[in-house]
Amino acid sequence: MNTIAASTRRVPRVALIGIVVLTAAFAALMIVRAGVIGDTSTDSTAIATPSRTSPATPSKSPQASPPKPTVVLLEGLPSPIASKLRYSKVVVVSVYTGTSSGDRAAVAQARSGARQVGAGFTAINVLDEKQARAVARFGAPVDSPAVLVVRRPGRIVAQFTGTVDGKIVAQAAHNAGAGR
Repeated sequence: MNTIAASTRRVPRVALIGIVVLTAAFAALMIVRAGVIGDTSTDSTAIATPSRTSPATPSKSPQASPPKPTVVLLEGLPSPIASKLRYSKVVVVSVYTGTSSGDRAAVAQARSGARQVGAGFTAINVLDEKQARAVARFGAPVDSPAVLVVRRPGRIVAQFTGTVDGKIVAQAAHNAGAGR
């Protein structure tokens, strides 16, 4: 008796045929989709395609994507407000002094209100003299705490002094156009 033949199992023909078919399908996919494994070139000459010429039709050049509209902002905006207005049409600005615990609560309420309606948010510390001057030139109060709702192109549409509840800030930002 042959011990080698008795100890090995035979692979069914159906399974063998299935493996061959899957391998051939994978190889065909790799040939059709050049660049999937290892080939990172973007040269389109690697794939042979028959060229068809039509004498009556002019060739169309690929259309470039339309340019993004530029956001035009008013001159003299403080830089934190200007940068937020580039990405949000309404920004909630919290003016505070860094040392006061009451101001920190006002900042938290303003941030909460802005988040509720999807408005941008920035906090400006008026203890920094450069920022305080920029806020004063902008026409906002330098007293803290204060909350401003600013709409593009940089106009103050709502102004609150003191600590303001987040729901009031959210309503003012919504009225200015946030979340629409």
